[in-house]
Amino acid sequence: LAYHVSAFSPHPGHIISYRTLEISRQPIHHVELTRRSNGLVIRDESPSSSMEGSSSQESNDDLSLLTELMSPVSSAQPDQMSASSLAYLGDVVFELFIRSRYVWPQRRMPVLQNTVVGLVNAEAQSKLLQKFVDEFALTSAEQAVLGRGRNASLTARKKGKGGESMYQDSTAFEALLGYTYINDKVRFTEMIGWMKLELDKMDGM
Repeated sequence: LAYHVSAFSPHPGHIISYRTLEISRQPIHHVELTRRSNGLVIRDESPSSSMEGSSSQESNDDLSLLTELMSPVSSAQPDQMSASSLAYLGDVVFELFIRSRYVWPQRRMPVLQNTVVGLVNAEAQSKLLQKFVDEFALTSAEQAVLGRGRNASLTARKKGKGGESMYQDSTAFEALLGYTYINDKVRFTEMIGWMKLELDKMDGM
């Protein structure tokens, strides 16, 4: 038995992808999930004798679903968001990238935590940004986001030893990542790809 499941975005009425679970080679039932105000409603559609689409298409659809679920609503306008809000998002997506990179091969938790903290702190981000702007061609819009990030008011969490300039760079770095993550996933991937290569060099890979 296999079920063909149409999954939806977190926004009402937007069905954006599907997943197929194959248990045996019996006919497939198509099951559509629809969001209602009181939760999910599952509607079982007529059986089908064959899968629709290739496994690669399913993989692409799964990736699109994940991207949709892990992004702000489609109506979000990054150009109208404050630099602090952009940095708020950029902070977490960069840390997820760093944590994902070092979580395997497995290591003791204190070592893992120290490794991650050593790369997501303001000093490390400031140094990475300085090299990034020298080697990575930024658009005028991206340069403007960096400027907005540097001019953002520093929170109490950001104020500390190391100098205000370092924390301004860190906020600018995070704001740029947050902006491109919302505005252009391809561009975001290019930026993270550059950072991966830099970390590879640092790690002697």
